[in-house]
Amino acid sequence: MSAYKIAMIGDSSTVNGFSAGGVEGFPAYKSEEALKKLKELSLSKKYAIIFITEILAESILNEISEIPTGSVPAIIIVPDQSGSRGIGYKKIKSAVEKAIGIDLLGKE
Repeated sequence: MSAYKIAMIGDSSTVNGFSAGGVEGFPAYKSEEALKKLKELSLSKKYAIIFITEILAESILNEISEIPTGSVPAIIIVPDQSGSRGIGYKKIKSAVEKAIGIDLLGKE
């Protein structure tokens, strides 16, 4: 059984930061480019976790939700250097509510 990898899609500064921790980086500067790479990485079945920055994910959230995933990969939306837009938090909050039926994380 081969080990899964972790990937990061984002601007070069964010990708470089994650790469320092052993995460495979994939720079992208436009949402369409990021979506293409996200689909490619997801279909490869080599990655357990794929991080993508909020700024790239914001305009392609519907497309991201349509990418078929099982237990892997987990697609995680994270802030970049410009700060949080709250997208990642909202996705996690929604997933927690769906899983347990209550708003465990509270108000924003």
